[in-house]
Amino acid sequence: MLDKLLVEAAAESGAEIREGFTVSELVIEDGAVVGIRGHGKNDRRTVSDHARVVIGADGLHSLVARLVGPEQYHEHPPLLCGYYSYWSGLPMGGRWEAYDRPDRAFAAWATNDDLTLVIAGWPYREFEANKKDLEGNYLQTLELAPLFAERLRRATRETRLVGAVVPNFFRKPYGPGWVLVGDAGYNKDFVTAQGIQDAFQDAELCATALHETFSGGRPFDAALGEYQSRRDERVLPMYKFTLEFAALEPPPPELRRLLAAVHGNHEAMDQFARVNAGVESPADFFAPDNVERILAEGERPPGRPPSDGPVAVG
Repeated sequence: MLDKLLVEAAAESGAEIREGFTVSELVIEDGAVVGIRGHGKNDRRTVSDHARVVIGADGLHSLVARLVGPEQYHEHPPLLCGYYSYWSGLPMGGRWEAYDRPDRAFAAWATNDDLTLVIAGWPYREFEANKKDLEGNYLQTLELAPLFAERLRRATRETRLVGAVVPNFFRKPYGPGWVLVGDAGYNKDFVTAQGIQDAFQDAELCATALHETFSGGRPFDAALGEYQSRRDERVLPMYKFTLEFAALEPPPPELRRLLAAVHGNHEAMDQFARVNAGVESPADFFAPDNVERILAEGERPPGRPPSDGPVAVG
């Protein structure tokens, strides 16, 4: 549904859309990418198109990235196996639900067409053993929350089980005649569900950089170099946060203490929710002064207001 909305919006903005077209190779001249070759779904004849820049917004298994071979950095092996399906007749009451159990995590949230997505995951070290019975392990994981499992038994599964295991990396997102956007240029575990938001942010930064280049404002390398640095600065804190989260390890004592202080502190809970939603950087939440403030408020006796704030009685 989202893909369709984006394609329609692009067409309305003036883009030429070719659906069902497969790119098979890049056109390279004098070491620079100058176009693509490919074919349509029904017409298998190879056609070529030339462009000043070829943008690879083609996902984790990017053909553009594979053919240009960009440098990779901040690499980390897979951490989590995730498997999901869509269910009907599963009441959610407007909630997004997440559950954390030893070596397991699962969540559920409502989507379109009155369906609910239910996803479960376990550590990558269990990949080989558990893949022999994915259905059984998926359902056993959901049984770890008995009340949720009871609701699920009254629901109907509408789709097959789909799974994913992904590597974690950054790629240099540009070179002579090419640019990478979204998962093609930077990928992390799906546990924090930041992929589509990162792709939108990349697209905006990339479009700005290319506009500066095409309008003659800045050289290609300067504009796209800033695109890379601004991307990395924005996403690196969430990348590190995601890797810690995806490990499914118990939080260290200092984090347990912080989360205990967050509980019941509505301002801190809202801030932590903003971090998980990707609208506030983990670097800001875990900044020493912010952590100290939350801990101090958590240690205040119940009912005692902050010394520097007003008191409201109702």
